[in-house]
This record gives sequence, structure tokens and C-alpha cells, in this order.
Amino acid sequence: MLIQIKKILPAKLRRLGLEKAVEFEKMRHDWDGILSAAVDPAWQKKSRPLKIKNEVLLVHCLNSVWANELQMKERIILEKIRKAFRNIVVERIKFIS
Repeated sequence: MLIQIKKILPAKLRRLGLEKAVEFEKMRHDWDGILSAAVDPAWQKKSRPLKIKNEVLLVHCLNSVWANELQMKERIILEKIRKAFRNIVVERIKFIS
């Protein structure tokens, strides 16, 4: 009897407590796409998510100018994150350089 891995994996990840970690890695991988959809494709490769702690997403930016620009777009970026990643709880984003 063969069972497809896509049927087993989500339950195993949940049981091991890794579901949120896997979802965060997906978000890190898709970050440039999130920024493109939320703001503009020109914003790609200017920042990278580092971690989520206490529902705050910490994002490292190329410099303080990009951090400030992204901070002004926080609400729009949060909306895109919430739509794309329902298992991740992010209330705020802190952009640092």
C-alpha cells in the first residue's frame, strides 16, 4: 500500500511543531514576490526577513533609506503576508539596516 507524501507530511510537521517554521521559510523564499505584489518589482533584493518574535517580523534592509521606505509600506506588506501565509501570525514589521 503506497501513501502519497503530500498526504502524510502536513500532519507530521504539525505533530513535530515544525509547521510554522516551514511556513516562515516559504515566506522568506517568496519575500521578493510579496514586495513586488505589495509595492513594486523594483523593491526586490533590498531586504530579507530574519525571524518572527512575539508576532513582530524582523526584516533586514540594504540600508536605512530602504528600511524607512518599507516601513511606510508596512500595512500593505502585512496584508499580502496575511493573505499568502495564514499559519504565520504577524502583527507588525520592524525594518532594520
